[in-house]
Amino acid sequence: MTCTNSPTRHGIWAVALAVTALVLTGACDDGDGGDAGASRTARPSATGSPGPPSTGGSPAPSPSPTPTATAPADPEGAERDVREAWTVLFDPKSSLDERSDVVEDGDENALMIDNLFRDRTGGRLRAEVTSVSYTSDTAARVAYDLTLDDRRLDTGGPGAAVLQDGNWKVALRTVCGLTRHAEDAPEAPSCALVSASPAGTGR
Repeated sequence: MTCTNSPTRHGIWAVALAVTALVLTGACDDGDGGDAGASRTARPSATGSPGPPSTGGSPAPSPSPTPTATAPADPEGAERDVREAWTVLFDPKSSLDERSDVVEDGDENALMIDNLFRDRTGGRLRAEVTSVSYTSDTAARVAYDLTLDDRRLDTGGPGAAVLQDGNWKVALRTVCGLTRHAEDAPEAPSCALVSASPAGTGR
């Protein structure tokens, strides 16, 4: 019996081969697509949203320390008062009462203050405050230029100021130190009590 290749049989085989090829291709595409999809899902996007913040970052800053009372509540106003006290003390037109009012314990040491500025040399002393810094809310360190007949004295300053009875005054120890520039104005007995103080005396 002789086999003949009829056109119908060729068509059937061609269709079968095409269907098989499509099935195999679809199966491969499904496998590749699944892997690619999984890969895309697992791979983070370079432009995506950042992840949650790391718990190992920099620690939060510690709170600032509580400031200590090393200055008065109104330092600028206090400085104006300190400068005014210096002006009154060295103003040749000031009276003894005015000078005593701007010196610490001035009433008890009025005799020394009077002798100092009535003295032939002490009465020519002049001072100009250059800076005021605070060591507490009731005490200040005062830098000033001390002159005698417009000649600067190297021994002038630093001085001190204190808050007494609500007013800033020239510290007694500063006035005690000024007596060394006078010819006949001895220190008051109370100067011995303040001479050991570490603050400036103007000597």
